[in-house]
Amino acid sequence: MIRLDRNMMLTVDEYMALRRLIDSERESEGAEEEAKATKPKRRTRSAKKNDKKMSMALAQANQELRKVNGDLRKGVTQGDVMTRAHRIKKTL
Repeated sequence: MIRLDRNMMLTVDEYMALRRLIDSERESEGAEEEAKATKPKRRTRSAKKNDKKMSMALAQANQELRKVNGDLRKGVTQGDVMTRAHRIKKTL
C-alpha cells in the first residue's frame, strides 16, 4: 500500500495512468470476465406457472379491492390486496 500525502495533487495524465493500472489489475483477476460469462439461471416450468397464477390473482384482487378511479377502498391496505391475491392463487 502506497501512502500519499493528502495535499499531493495528480495531473490528469498521472490520474489516468493510475486508473488504467487499477483497471488492468481487476481484469487480470478475472472479475469482469467471470461476471460477463455467468448466465442468469433459467426459470423452471413450475416457477413460470406460479408467476402466471399470481399475476391473474393480483389482477382479480386489485379489481375487487380498488375503486373505479384506482384508489384503494376505505380501510384496505396494499397488504390486504396481497393477502387476498395469495388466497385467490390457492384456488386457481
